[in-house]
Amino acid sequence: MTKDGEDDRSRYEQPVALLRAGRFTMGEEGVGPTVDERVRNTTLGVSVRTRIAIAVLVLSAPVLVAARPATAPPQCYGGPGGIQPIQIEVSEEVTSGPTVATTTATGRYAVPAEPPTGLVVFAHGYGHDSSSWEQHILDLVQRSGVVAVAMDYRGTYTETVGAEQLVRGWRVAEGAADSIAIARTFQQVCGVDTIALFGVSMGGNTGGLAVAAQPTGTDGLPLFDAYFHVEGASNVIETWAGATVLAPANAFAARAAQDIEAQMGGTFLESSGTYLERTVVNRVADIAGAGLQGVYLIHGVEDGLVPYNQAVEFDALLRANGVTTEFVTVGTHGTDSEAGTTITGYGGVDSPLTGHASEASQTHIIMRTAKDRLVSWFAGTVVTCSHGLLDGETFIAVQVPTVC
Repeated sequence: MTKDGEDDRSRYEQPVALLRAGRFTMGEEGVGPTVDERVRNTTLGVSVRTRIAIAVLVLSAPVLVAARPATAPPQCYGGPGGIQPIQIEVSEEVTSGPTVATTTATGRYAVPAEPPTGLVVFAHGYGHDSSSWEQHILDLVQRSGVVAVAMDYRGTYTETVGAEQLVRGWRVAEGAADSIAIARTFQQVCGVDTIALFGVSMGGNTGGLAVAAQPTGTDGLPLFDAYFHVEGASNVIETWAGATVLAPANAFAARAAQDIEAQMGGTFLESSGTYLERTVVNRVADIAGAGLQGVYLIHGVEDGLVPYNQAVEFDALLRANGVTTEFVTVGTHGTDSEAGTTITGYGGVDSPLTGHASEASQTHIIMRTAKDRLVSWFAGTVVTCSHGLLDGETFIAVQVPTVC
């Protein structure tokens, strides 16, 4: 179903017929089939689109990111259901700083039983990859009838420390390019006309870069319609500085500082230009030109990983640049939610206030509320210019209109 009320399965018929006819060629490295030029050049007849983008950062000028399926072409609907792997080739980056050499990007996705009503691209946080998003992917597919996908970010790797398997890498620039490329892939093959970008924690850095790149879709219109910034890292310079200070006493902070430096090409003093380019709050003017319908922000007041002030700063700058923002502050977390990582938790205090959610959580108030808002957005409730406070004890939310 399109925004215009059409139930036009016919727009799938030409590209899907080509896919089923086996009109694919092997990739240059033989890793799998790539889309035939006849598929890449097919016009899908997309109507006016709405798209949601969640997360942070990129380059000033609009940059196009090309992609081609490198394994089996993605499904659009039907099929066996469940989580499926996907692999694409990314031919262009979206920032000018250092990135990894590999062009092969991987992720996970799922499709609805019927033709999709849209697409959501999830951008994962630090210490995670797309595997943390499997349940969220299935949940959105079921609740909204959309295609849902999460990418791993090129350059992310796994490290064994004792009995632990740690996911390493602050690969937000690569993640931004991967997110754009996968959105274009599904738009091209499936003809989706509503696309949302949803970034959590470090994924806010990723998502911000993606929307700041001002990407366009195959129809020449803005690729993303809206952006969901969930406890997002809006100021990576501040995040790096905080992690550096904590590093001697906290192994997680030490790894984060190391991985941010690997992404940026050194410390802030050594690579200040790259840090500045990849810091979301420095890219607000670019985000304002991305053609978003709006930005939804949600943050816990006692976040112990990404300080609450980053959301306040990002919201204020977006509104000052004419972007419609809907900002929700979460106070107490309530008995139905874990606290998450809180500032006072480092001192052993069990706080009633809301901290940083694990993005794998199905119960934390931040993740539940943000996903509910994403579902309502796909159902037609647009992002509004407002500030709100959510109380987890009563689950009463007060939203007050503001000026954007």
